[in-house]
Amino acid sequence: MYTYLRGFLISGLTIAALTAGVAHATGTDVELQESSLGNGNYSGGLKLPIQSTAANFWSGIQNITVTDGSSTNTFQAFCLDPFQWSSATYTTYTKTTLSSTFSATTIGKIEDLFSYNDTYGTATTGTSVAAKRAAAALQLALWEVVNDDGVLTTGGVRKTSATNTTLVSDTQALLDNYASYSGPSLYSFSFYKSATHQDFLVASPVPELETLSMMLAGLGILGVAARRRRVKSA
Repeated sequence: MYTYLRGFLISGLTIAALTAGVAHATGTDVELQESSLGNGNYSGGLKLPIQSTAANFWSGIQNITVTDGSSTNTFQAFCLDPFQWSSATYTTYTKTTLSSTFSATTIGKIEDLFSYNDTYGTATTGTSVAAKRAAAALQLALWEVVNDDGVLTTGGVRKTSATNTTLVSDTQALLDNYASYSGPSLYSFSFYKSATHQDFLVASPVPELETLSMMLAGLGILGVAARRRRVKSA
């Protein structure tokens, strides 16, 4: 049942994306900057491919500000690119979809990481210790499954003896268990891509099936009312 619901929701999102217009199929250029840090923790001695030695990297949410010329918005985002630094000044990015860069398998892993025990919901709810730990673990797990080998002890993203032990244990628990999630994808994603700075992922809640049904029913009622008005005016 969950697998069916997940496919239903994803199909609905895909249809919505297709009907948005062919002009945005390859993405839209925006200006983006990192504005502040959100929930998360510093890693201690973590090895990333961004530099040759281990360092005390931030692991967690980065708040980004995005402007498209007509509006400016701030989002909570996670980095998908451990190979480059973020920018505190506006830089040109392309807003696009995950499918423009990643395989369906990788996208499925991202969806499961966010949805497993609603990891993302926990990471963004308040500023509690639990939220900070969830955000830090989700960031490190994303680097592992998207741009590394999925194992904390090897590869370009790996722990050292000085790495925050709580972060390591939380991340390992997530990596060990997220693939068991079989429910619907709880989030849809916007992907901000740059050739010179780290790429960002922004999540938005997917409407629950009941909410989606109500929305579709409402659209149906509006359609009937419009047809009646046309018949009456004729």
